[in-house]
Amino acid sequence: MYADYSNGLTNLACSILKYFGAAYTHDTLKYMDNLLQHPYNNVVVMLFDGMGIDTLCYHLPQDSFLRRHLLAEYSSVFPPTTTAATTSLESGLAPVEHGWLGWSLYFSEIDKIVNIFPNTEKDTSENAAEFNVAQRCIPYKSVFEKINEAGYAKAYSVSKFGTNKIRTHDELYSEITRLCEQDGKKYIYSYWEEPDSTMHYKGCYDGSISGILQNIDKKVEKMCDGLKDTLVIVTADHGHCNLENIILSDYSNIVKMLKRPISIETRATGFHVKDEYILQFPIEFRETFHDDFLLLSQKQILEQQIFGNGMPHQKFFEFIGDYMAIAIADKGIINSNASNKFKSNHAGMTEKEMVIPFIAIEAK
Repeated sequence: MYADYSNGLTNLACSILKYFGAAYTHDTLKYMDNLLQHPYNNVVVMLFDGMGIDTLCYHLPQDSFLRRHLLAEYSSVFPPTTTAATTSLESGLAPVEHGWLGWSLYFSEIDKIVNIFPNTEKDTSENAAEFNVAQRCIPYKSVFEKINEAGYAKAYSVSKFGTNKIRTHDELYSEITRLCEQDGKKYIYSYWEEPDSTMHYKGCYDGSISGILQNIDKKVEKMCDGLKDTLVIVTADHGHCNLENIILSDYSNIVKMLKRPISIETRATGFHVKDEYILQFPIEFRETFHDDFLLLSQKQILEQQIFGNGMPHQKFFEFIGDYMAIAIADKGIINSNASNKFKSNHAGMTEKEMVIPFIAIEAK
């Protein structure tokens, strides 16, 4: 399932920018625009990591608060992973434009593959550099900056990493409530890492995930009951699927063709291929892995606008490598036995990963 860049997270961000009088460059989300015809004082977007439609509907009953307010199903970006998806929501740009394509990217500036959120070297906990590599090499102007500069409202980010830092799940709701009670028009974005963090290790359908979703459902309802003149949108960055991990080091016929270890994501994997194997690599890969992955060249990726439309970031082609393997079955590719072996993951092209909820609660 391809990402829908006319009905997804980037469009939600552009609707928000439009409402607050800031510049935007992509189509807006029509049902968000319809909701914003009412002049809300506060617009709140709550993103729960990994809470795709499949997860939501499996773990919560139909009469739960969040499912009762499910207005639409819409699309993540490609790859459907936190790095790419939250950056699109926080920038109003498609991944091809902002460049934050996945968890680990190769930077020629330091000749390293970097886990760009924690700024560590791939498969280690060591700092990649004395500076934040991604912030220096692929910076972008955030939705919060654009709204604040437009001057019609104030914008805040509530998370462990945001402008308004919180530590616990309970603090998330209390900080959103506190901001909503202040005077003036506001955009408030919040991020919480569950259920994604637990699903990686427990799998998509473990009973513990039901408890996490039920707790989120209860706390969102309680918060919304106390709000006034506020539109609350609850959504996700991507969904999840259980998977089998393929250990690439077991396939010497593939490894010998590579300039460096694989990067981006386990289900959206970039290969930098040695010049002498450029023509042979796709033949060998397809013979080895058959129908579990789409293997696309740089040219095919750009022509099919896999990462969205817009001007490609200057580092885009370096990041994707010569070929990308995109999972269309329950498989992922990791470098070695030392790599994380998640029971559940995302970033591939399946409906479970790509389709996310648009939940709207109007507290007028």
